[in-house]
Amino acid sequence: MFNFTYPLIIILGMLLFVGCSPLPNKNLTTPTMNDFAPRLGLIASNSRYLTDLEQSIYQQINQYRQSRNLPPLKLDTRISQQAKIYSERIANGTINFKNNRLEERLQIIKEEIPYQMATANVSFNQGYAEPATQTVQGWIRSSGNRQNIEGDFDLTGIGISINDQGEYYFTQIFIKEVPVITAASLRNLEQQVHRQVNQYRKSLNLPPLRLDSRISDQSRIHSQWMARGEVPFSHDGFNRRVREIGQNISYRSAAENVAFNQGHSDPATVAVKGWIKSPGHHKNMVGYFDLTGIGVSRNNKGEYYFTQIFIKQR
Repeated sequence: MFNFTYPLIIILGMLLFVGCSPLPNKNLTTPTMNDFAPRLGLIASNSRYLTDLEQSIYQQINQYRQSRNLPPLKLDTRISQQAKIYSERIANGTINFKNNRLEERLQIIKEEIPYQMATANVSFNQGYAEPATQTVQGWIRSSGNRQNIEGDFDLTGIGISINDQGEYYFTQIFIKEVPVITAASLRNLEQQVHRQVNQYRKSLNLPPLRLDSRISDQSRIHSQWMARGEVPFSHDGFNRRVREIGQNISYRSAAENVAFNQGHSDPATVAVKGWIKSPGHHKNMVGYFDLTGIGVSRNNKGEYYFTQIFIKQR
């Protein structure tokens, strides 16, 4: 009787092996293969039985997350389909259990569900009366697998397969979706940046910057171009943006901060804190300006791009 698990993490398409650890078994009685063999054909052909096991894992994982005050994961059939394929390929010997080939499954998922991060737990065991419970308990005992279970994910999919030797193979994939973004939510991020920058200036006894929609229009265009990859993450085109602004606003000086981040629950705060820590960006934030414009854009990969232009009127 044995149980073996390993976790893995895919972040932004990069494959990272987290670890591999055998799990001890205690106070368990191993049935002989003569006892187990008559059931193999029935179990292997009984998709309902495997579906019930998958549902059991799903419920146990969410119960564990609830005990840690974590939100439940939503079961997604598209993710489960890919998890099932992976377990079946290990079970029939198409791929080796220890040789990870899950990235292909995750790339297929990403075509339908854009995600920021994905991770998976994989396990196999044999001879247990409750193979699903044994797997979940094993994952919880393993620090790498437990970290995946407790991660900041919102979707999951589970696939189980069993071969003629009675070996159960389990795959659970965890997905952090790219959040649905709207124009209103991007404008809200722009307002957050404006508020936080002014709060920081106030802490230094500096006057607040007034948000100007004409400057924000130019900032927004630059962020959109960076998000789409039409220009690199840079200040390319800054002089042109300032000339456009100058057609409506007479100014003495201008400056610009840009930022990029991904995978954060509060991207606006991350951007502002990054600017504060950077001497060049900080100089612009606390500079002798009175107007500002802010533009935020996000692409399908979940990358947020920020542009803030500072203007001193004549």
